[in-house]
Amino acid sequence: MNIGDVKNIKAAKRYSSAIFKSAVDFDVLDKVYNDLLFAKETINLNPQLKEFLLNPVISKLDKKDVLTKLFSQHIDKTTKDFLFVLTDNGRLDILTEVLNQFVRKYNDKNNIVKPQITSAVDLDENQKSKLIEKLEKKLQKRVIPEYLVDKDIMGGLIVEIDDKTIDCSLKTKFYNMKQQLTKGNKYGND
Repeated sequence: MNIGDVKNIKAAKRYSSAIFKSAVDFDVLDKVYNDLLFAKETINLNPQLKEFLLNPVISKLDKKDVLTKLFSQHIDKTTKDFLFVLTDNGRLDILTEVLNQFVRKYNDKNNIVKPQITSAVDLDENQKSKLIEKLEKKLQKRVIPEYLVDKDIMGGLIVEIDDKTIDCSLKTKFYNMKQQLTKGNKYGND
C-alpha cells in the first residue's frame, strides 16, 4: 500500500464519519445508506459519468449541476449535500472508500455481519438456513452472507468474516495432513 492509499483511507474515514454522524443526527441513516449505495452504483456503472466527475478540468459547479440532475429526485438532501462537499473538496475519487467505511459503521451500529461463504458446490436453501442460524447464534449478530462456489476446495466450507477466516475445506485438511505426515514421527525419525 502506498502513501497515497493510506492518505485516501484516512480521508475516507473522516468523510464517512461526518456523513454517518449527520445521518444519525437527522434520523435518515437507512436512507443515506441506500442513497450512497445508489450513487456509487450509478457512477461506477457509467464510465463517462465517472470520468466526467473525476476530471479536474471540469468545474465544480458543472459537476454539482450534473449530480443534482441525476440524483435530486432519488436521494435525501443530506446525501446530496455530502456529494457536494466531496465535489467542493475535489474528493469524489474516494467515494467508493467512503462508502466502504460508511457500510462498516452502519453494519456495526445495526449489529450486522456480512460473511463470504465459499463451498465446493451450491448450497441448498436448507443448508444455507442452518448455516446462517449457527453463525447468528455464535456471533450474536444478524448474518447476511454472500455465497461463492469454488470447486478447488473439494468440500467443506471457508467462511470469511471481516479479517477472520474459518477454513474447513477438504483442500486445507488434506494439505495439513500432508504437512504432518512429511514431518516424520514425534521422535524426529523419518
